[in-house]
Amino acid sequence: MSEMNVGFIGLGLMGHAMATNILKKGFSLAVIANRNRQPIDDLVGKGAKEATCAAELAKQVDVVLLCLPGSHEVRQAFGGEKGLLAGLRPGQIVVDCSTGDPAITPELAQAVTEKNAHYLDTPVNRTPKEAVEGRLNVLVGGEADVLEKVRPILQCFSETIHYLGPVGSGHKAKVIHNFIAQGNAAILAEAFCAAAKNSIDLSAFADICSLSGGYSRTFERIIPFVLRGDDSGQKFAIANCEKDMRYYTQLAKATPSTGIVAESVYQTFLLAKSLGHGDKYVPHLFDVLGEINGTRVRARQEGES
Repeated sequence: MSEMNVGFIGLGLMGHAMATNILKKGFSLAVIANRNRQPIDDLVGKGAKEATCAAELAKQVDVVLLCLPGSHEVRQAFGGEKGLLAGLRPGQIVVDCSTGDPAITPELAQAVTEKNAHYLDTPVNRTPKEAVEGRLNVLVGGEADVLEKVRPILQCFSETIHYLGPVGSGHKAKVIHNFIAQGNAAILAEAFCAAAKNSIDLSAFADICSLSGGYSRTFERIIPFVLRGDDSGQKFAIANCEKDMRYYTQLAKATPSTGIVAESVYQTFLLAKSLGHGDKYVPHLFDVLGEINGTRVRARQEGES
């Protein structure tokens, strides 16, 4: 049993899996509920303690992890009489695993520092599947000695831990990485839409791509939707892609750095969200491009004409 008591805020698909692995490794865990009771009931049934609010949770633990949709939600969790900052004590460590807006990260870090506590930005790569398996990649920004204190906790749900530099480096690296992955998804959706409109056999076209420069980890995760209607390879909402791409385009402007391709990718996900597909997983981007272009971006199944 570890001597560190851990608190966890944000029990979505990723957060629930991460918290479960922390509990499995013998850490004392406190959690708070949001709208969905199922994840917290599951964790409480496995030995976690339920706190009534973020402030109460902070008073019970040494380290607090957050895995929320974005920096806006982290701000909300921090603020108010029942917020995390209200219960934070000197020496505690706040570990922000959310995919955050790099422009807001310094503000969050300062709010924690003013409580004489420590802040790390530690977003994660990979999918809920790897989260369940304890094989996420953790990207860390902050003080290196603080990272070493919480490394045993991060190792509960990670395969690799990467130290990127001072506060904000983790969030910056995450949104830059997500631009690569989400840009790849947008390109694949557009390309397969063009292939469908040109009456190219999509199964054969997918085979070609898998053997050459068209292949990537993103390809591996989302093409099964075109081939078999399987969207489970990338359980990440289109609305979250729009948010991440907004963070990235803002980062590029603030740097400043060219963002010509990024703006096109961002507008693709914004359009998909605006058309009502925001809650769907990334692979459904093929249907969105098909809808816009008047075609069906699905491989023919056996028996179909």
